[in-house]
Amino acid sequence: MDKYWRNKEGYYDPTLAQVIEKENHVERAKKLAIERKRNKEVYKTIKKIKSILESKDLELIERITLRDKRTKKEYK
Repeated sequence: MDKYWRNKEGYYDPTLAQVIEKENHVERAKKLAIERKRNKEVYKTIKKIKSILESKDLELIERITLRDKRTKKEYK
């Protein structure tokens, strides 16, 4: 099957297209939920670092940059 919206005879198949689009939507939603959760974890980590600095009477001069070892994504 060359294109997912066509059946094996080559005709447009709207049912198949709807099923595949729905599945793609579900997968994107799952990935987005995981990414949001990770972003929240990183945000909380940065807040904790800043809180520790504040409790020690230290001041952050520049931005904190973190890299996720799993995804290689950088957070600032």
